[in-house]
This record gives sequence, structure tokens and C-alpha cells, in this order.
Amino acid sequence: MRNIQVLGSRTNMPHLIDFDGLEQKLFVLQHICYGSRQFCGRIELNRFAEAYEDYEWWEYTGILKSIVSNTIIESAVKIRMLQDFIKSDEQDINFNDLDEHSCDGVCIGSFIEGEGKLTLRESCNKIIHATEATMQWVNVKADNEESNEYWNGQYHLHGTHRGLAWHVELNVEAWCIAMIRFNKSVQEEVDWHHVYKHDE
Repeated sequence: MRNIQVLGSRTNMPHLIDFDGLEQKLFVLQHICYGSRQFCGRIELNRFAEAYEDYEWWEYTGILKSIVSNTIIESAVKIRMLQDFIKSDEQDINFNDLDEHSCDGVCIGSFIEGEGKLTLRESCNKIIHATEATMQWVNVKADNEESNEYWNGQYHLHGTHRGLAWHVELNVEAWCIAMIRFNKSVQEEVDWHHVYKHDE
């Protein structure tokens, strides 16, 4: 298990972060993205259904959003902490290159409102600073209120920066892939012997 102690500059109290555990949670979230349509079809999920067997609409959507929200928040915070720690340790790591490599061949999302390229680092910032987050639901049969609905893996984040509104559409499945790649790359690039040498 790869546990990384992130040491504060003003205190000896460390944060012990389990990045193997983080990778496992991202792995599970990626599978949820793939399986939402089939699962919702199996339980015949529909927000207007009067009869239900195992999950009411509010129950299923609440559980799902809790899992998605907590996983992406935890992941974003830990990766940002890791980046800041490595920079403070003055290790020669090019995070822009790692970011681009991690997102190679996948689209983690885009700005619907606002400007800029949605890098992995910027996506983490948007997750952390969002004031509103919604999941995108799709009817199996378009415009048919009686058809099953499922989460299509898109997570919409809203917020403001310096008085200007922004809206990011995060492709969670692709984001998980990029985050796992980034996590693995950091394990290879960082001189962890140097980090642990000063551990107490």
C-alpha cells in the first residue's frame, strides 16, 4: 500500500494519504459510469413511477450522487495536496507534461460557460470551488416520461470566479481514467526516498 505523508511546513503533524485506496475508489466510480444504464434498466428507474420494487427515484439518485460527489471531492483534494507538496519540496517535476499525458486520448470535460482549457488540475480546482453540482440524466426513450432513466456519466459544476459565472461539464468516466494515470505517473516520477528521508 502506497501511503504518502504530506508534511506541513509549519508543523510536524503529517497527513497520511492512501493513494492506493484513492485509485481503488476511482476504479469503482469508473465502473459505476459504465454500469448506470444497465442498473437503472434492471430496477426500472423512473422519477414519475408510482410503483417501485427496490429503489425509489429519490433514494437511488441520493445514494448515487453521494458516491460520485464524495469520490470526486476526495480525489480532487488529495491530488491538489499532492501537487502542492511536491512543488514545496522543490522536486523537478513538470506537472503540465504529466497533466497532458494523463489526459491523452480522453476528454475529461469542457467549459459550457467561462473560458479556458479544462486541464486535470483545473478540473480539480473547479470541483473544490463549485457552488452547485448536478448529474445529467437521460431517458432511454427520448421525451418519454414512462421510460427508464439513467446517469450518463456527465457531472455539471457551477460557480463564480472574480464575479464571473462558470459552468463545467465533467466527463466522470474519462476523468477517472486521467486521474488514475496521473496518480501512477507521480509514483514513478517523484523521488519518494528523498521525501521519506525527513519523515519523523
